[in-house]
Amino acid sequence: ALDKGRMSIAAGCVGIARGCLDAATAYAKERVQFGKPIAAHQLVQELLADTAVDVDAGRMLTWLAADLLDRGDRVSRSEMSLAASKAKLFASEAAVRAANNCLQVFGGYGYVDEYPVGKYLRDARVMTLYEGTTQIQKLIIGRALTGVSAF
Repeated sequence: ALDKGRMSIAAGCVGIARGCLDAATAYAKERVQFGKPIAAHQLVQELLADTAVDVDAGRMLTWLAADLLDRGDRVSRSEMSLAASKAKLFASEAAVRAANNCLQVFGGYGYVDEYPVGKYLRDARVMTLYEGTTQIQKLIIGRALTGVSAF
């Protein structure tokens, strides 16, 4: 049940990160500062690019976990658990980074209820806690790598 839950949390986090990317990209193209859209500024493009890479990497890890879970008996339980933990760890932290990047693109408007940014940040942050915290996922992955439990 934890493996499926972690994979589901990872999928939700990919959705949050994608929502952040879509909102920040649209806003960057429409918001004009110093006579040009803020999308024309290098550091804004860096924030968008970092978020786009996180979205795709989170999606791939989530798809890998889902594929292993779909295979069921043909894959070892430890392999499924490890993939689910990696997907949950990466995607939840990526969602937080995406929300922070989105907030940065929006600037002060990120705190206004008119835009979804504040909700994305709250939603992303809580995802690092569900189905095992970030630290627990790291312990699970570390145990799989070393064969030594640090619990």
